[in-house]
Amino acid sequence: MWQKFLLTILLFIGAVYFLLGQMSAQEADSSKEKNVYFTFRLGQGGFSDSRSPIGKLGGGQLTLDIKPGKLPVALSITNEYYTNCPDPTHSYEIAGLLAVNILYMTPLNRWKRANVFLGGGIGGLEVPKGEDEPDEKVRGFLYNLEGGINVRLFGPVGLYGIGKYLYAQKKLNSVKVIDFSEYIVLLGITLNFGL
Repeated sequence: MWQKFLLTILLFIGAVYFLLGQMSAQEADSSKEKNVYFTFRLGQGGFSDSRSPIGKLGGGQLTLDIKPGKLPVALSITNEYYTNCPDPTHSYEIAGLLAVNILYMTPLNRWKRANVFLGGGIGGLEVPKGEDEPDEKVRGFLYNLEGGINVRLFGPVGLYGIGKYLYAQKKLNSVKVIDFSEYIVLLGITLNFGL
C-alpha cells in the first residue's frame, strides 16, 4: 500500500513540475482559447460502511481529466482506493479501482475559474479475498456516476469536491465476493492547464 502512496506522490510532484513549466509559457499567451485542457485531481474522502468495525472506509483518488477546448465533454481516467489501513485485508475494502468516465463539464455562471461536471463510466476494481487469504485479490467490474465542482484559486492550482455513486457486484459459487453500492464524497486539490 505504501508503494501506491509513494507512486501517487511522485506522479503529483511530476505533474506540478510539468505544470510550472507550462504556466511560464502560458503567461505570454493566456488570452487565446486552448486546444486541450488537462486537470489533475488529487483528493481524499470515503464512505460509510456497516461491515467496517469503525463504520466507514477512507480513501483517495488520482484523476486525469482531458477536455477538448471547444467541447463541453471530458474524458476522465481515475485511480482510487478505499481501506481501513495501509494494507487492505477485508473483502469490504477496495484495494484498487480504475475507471474511465465521460463527463459533461461547463463553466459555472460564466465565471471561468469554476467548472461543474457530471457524468459516469465503467471500470474495474480489486478487493482482498478475505482475512484468511489477504494477499489474494478478487477482480470485478464497476459502474460509476459522479458530479462535482472544480474551482481554480490562483494560477493552475485549485480545489475540487465531488459526490459519486459506485456500484459493483460479483458472485462466486453463489457467494457475494464483491458487494458495493456506495455514495462517496471526495475533496482535494487540482492542477489545471491547457495546450
